[in-house]
Amino acid sequence: MRKLKAFSLLLIAMTAMLFAGSISESHLAANAQTTEQTHHKKKPAKKAKKTKKAKKTSKAKHKKTTKKKKAVKKHAKKTTKAKKKQSKKSKKVTKAKKKVTTKKKAKKKAPKKVVRKNTNAKKVIVNTTAPVATSTKKTTDSNYYQSVDGFNYLSDDHATPNASDTLNIPAGYLFSFDANTKKMVQGTASDESIDQSRQINTFHPSTADINTKVNINNISTDQQRQLSQYAANLVNDLRHKLANNYPYTQDLTVTDRALKAATDVAIGYNNDNWDFTKKGGHDVSVLDDVFAANSFTAYGENIAGSLLTNSYISGPVTMANVKESIYGAICAMMFDDASSDWGHAANFLGIGFDSSAKQEFGVSIDKMGQIHFEIYQ
Repeated sequence: MRKLKAFSLLLIAMTAMLFAGSISESHLAANAQTTEQTHHKKKPAKKAKKTKKAKKTSKAKHKKTTKKKKAVKKHAKKTTKAKKKQSKKSKKVTKAKKKVTTKKKAKKKAPKKVVRKNTNAKKVIVNTTAPVATSTKKTTDSNYYQSVDGFNYLSDDHATPNASDTLNIPAGYLFSFDANTKKMVQGTASDESIDQSRQINTFHPSTADINTKVNINNISTDQQRQLSQYAANLVNDLRHKLANNYPYTQDLTVTDRALKAATDVAIGYNNDNWDFTKKGGHDVSVLDDVFAANSFTAYGENIAGSLLTNSYISGPVTMANVKESIYGAICAMMFDDASSDWGHAANFLGIGFDSSAKQEFGVSIDKMGQIHFEIYQ
């Protein structure tokens, strides 16, 4: 009996121990599972959040980069249409100037803005403006000169033997020379300044020029040199006036190499039938090819339409006609270029070029009557 009782007590004690062990194991198992769940659920959730954030950031970054690229591309386009507002600025056609007393419109375009060539990349800036024909008055006077300027700048209607031209700076002109930095700086243009520029700048034809014929489709090298020097003198003179004769940049210098390059540019435009008013800017592939062929380090182009191939001119085109077109185009680019963000003026003033390097210059005219002002370094 005692044995049976002792056996029963032993059995109860063993059962109690087994039960307690089962609870303990279950608890450990539960803790392990919770820890595992915390590890698998919470941590992944954290990771997922991080990834999502990362994706968001990444997306934002990508978006930002794309935006930047677009802006750069846009800028490059502007710039390349100015150095192609270089210019393609830099390839928008600007609004036509107000008509004076004419029937026909002529075209004029702006610059390829200069670009410094320290790398392989080439930028160009482009802008445009448009000229209009002026009067159609006729006379039997042998020294009478009929204006063909399409930019609304004045012209004498009587040629003289010793005629000469210059560019006069209107009051409040937006470009000025900073004596401290020794650089040309750009301010704000005023309507009064633009209006005054038309009153104080006049083309003066010479008797020799009204009697000298020019074949626009086959200009001789001597005539091209004379026209290029005429344009260079006008621009250099204005630079000197603005800077009080301080040599803040090199003068435009007409060279054989620049004349040849300018001629090649006109030939390229002819081959491509490149009317900038229809194509929306400069023929950049031609400009780049000429640039590479001559191993220049920088280049810029200003281009203007003209009335030189227009039936508005009665009789043959003369040297006076071409010079007046060049004079009017330069005046418009220098003093009435707000619609092109003053890209032409900046180009002519040498802003953006290496101020210590020689600036080679040449003018050419293509079969469409477009006048090319080419600046090279």
